[in-house]
Amino acid sequence: MTTKRLTEDQIRNVRRRLLSWGRKNHQEYPWRTDTDAWLTFVAELFLQRTKAGQVKGVYEEFKNRYPTPADLLYADLNEAYPLIQKLGLGFRLGLLRDIAAVVVKQGGVLPEDMDELTAFRGVGTYTAAAWLSLHRGKRAVLIDSNVFRWLSRMTGNRYNRDPRGVSWVNDLAERLTPPRAYRGYNYAVLDFTMSICTPRSPDCGHCPNRVDCSYFTESFSS
Repeated sequence: MTTKRLTEDQIRNVRRRLLSWGRKNHQEYPWRTDTDAWLTFVAELFLQRTKAGQVKGVYEEFKNRYPTPADLLYADLNEAYPLIQKLGLGFRLGLLRDIAAVVVKQGGVLPEDMDELTAFRGVGTYTAAAWLSLHRGKRAVLIDSNVFRWLSRMTGNRYNRDPRGVSWVNDLAERLTPPRAYRGYNYAVLDFTMSICTPRSPDCGHCPNRVDCSYFTESFSS
């Protein structure tokens, strides 16, 4: 099966439209305006396999109780666990405590290097890339199942949920991510794949890139 590639003109147009759409449809969550390294890192861990709306209340409470790694490291587990368990994945408390221990030992500073971040248990490439690009001012490319679904629909290339090792996805996501406006672009992609290019019944009528989308062309052409 031939893999379809977007032209450079299409890359520029898709990126431009998404950035414009993102500025008009930016979703407001507390971690998007917070600048603290620890708290925003916690937010990205909370967002793993969990919807943002569900995370919001837990994040706000966590922020008040454990604003520093040391606050969590020396906290009473019996008090901390019920809060984390509200997200349905209580094991994340153990992951966070392990990370807090390392960070406290290093003087309270989280590393801002992809390899060092992914060395933490429970921190994958996507979580590290999200934190670096959205909160630390470092360009990184976001690729998860949502991004894979969107790029697959747009190009007509095969989708199998897991983007790991799929070269065309990595190549296309890299080409689309701007060298400077990566933060706005990545937020736009997150919001777009959550509200427009959804798993079921995508809202193609409001898609800014339907003109370049194979899925739209095949679904609505007559």
